Amino acid sequence: MIHHIMKSLATGGIMYPLRRNGMQSCARITGSTASAFPDYFDILGVGRTFTQSPDVLKAKYKSLMTKFHPDRHTTSCEEVKSENASMATDVTRAYSVLEDPLSRALHLLELHGQAIGESDSSIVNNTFLMDIMEAREEVENASSDNELRPLLESCQIRQSELCRDLCRSFEDNRLGDAKLQTAKLQYWKRMEEKIMEKISSVE
Repeated sequence: MIHHIMKSLATGGIMYPLRRNGMQSCARITGSTASAFPDYFDILGVGRTFTQSPDVLKAKYKSLMTKFHPDRHTTSCEEVKSENASMATDVTRAYSVLEDPLSRALHLLELHGQAIGESDSSIVNNTFLMDIMEAREEVENASSDNELRPLLESCQIRQSELCRDLCRSFEDNRLGDAKLQTAKLQYWKRMEEKIMEKISSVE
């Protein structure tokens, strides 16, 4: 019962892996055969690790977008222009996935064959779910910015702690732990979104 309740509270509970597009164009960029999921780390030219420098990711993104920009290929044939446009789309998608810790963790799990799916809807225990329910009630009962800001800070601290745990789990190849931590991160990320929505409504 509690898992059913939390599934509705968190808008579906576990957020299942995002759909990936442009599989063929990904293969063109990497020079390899497309697998079940495109490797966004490879597309952007960074190591396949959870720990990433935001500055490095942005620099790689800008460099590749400059390379595929239409102004650099005005005299190219339509086929090349189309390919470059497709590659630019793949690069943009790769950057959007890797710059966010949650989507980066989900993608890493996909690449390791440990994607979170419907069968993982009960991956977190009841104690954690009760914590989420209590936090959700606090948000619903808060009626001012002064009440919501501490809740937001607490939520963000929880996410930072989970990201530190994820760094260690992926480094040690403890994929089971990483999967659980990613599932928890999804709940707290959704909680942050709810808090931000309410802060906007009371301002």
